[in-house]
Amino acid sequence: MQEDLDRLLMEAQRARFTERRTEFRHAFARPVHIHIGREPGVLSFSRDMSKQGIGLITSLELAEGTVAVLKIHSTTGRPAHLKCELRWSDGYGNGWYLTGWKFISAAPAPSS
Repeated sequence: MQEDLDRLLMEAQRARFTERRTEFRHAFARPVHIHIGREPGVLSFSRDMSKQGIGLITSLELAEGTVAVLKIHSTTGRPAHLKCELRWSDGYGNGWYLTGWKFISAAPAPSS
């Protein structure tokens, strides 16, 4: 058990040391629906957010450059709808992906 815990902690530290961003990110765990075109939203979860973008964990494999409206849950009011561009996507294991989205603009709520 200890060996597995040590390995997982090393993975977390390695990710922190390879970080290239200059903007501070806040831990931010919320449900997020990804809306692309007229397709129904796909449920994902955020992991962190900055003034420039948001990191999501999703089961949806998408190409870099994809533009979508993210419906981000709010605990204090209506959800935020933000138009975003997918900047990067990395496999996270077992059909899951870590994705990085850049905020483009506010967006109208998708019709569904």
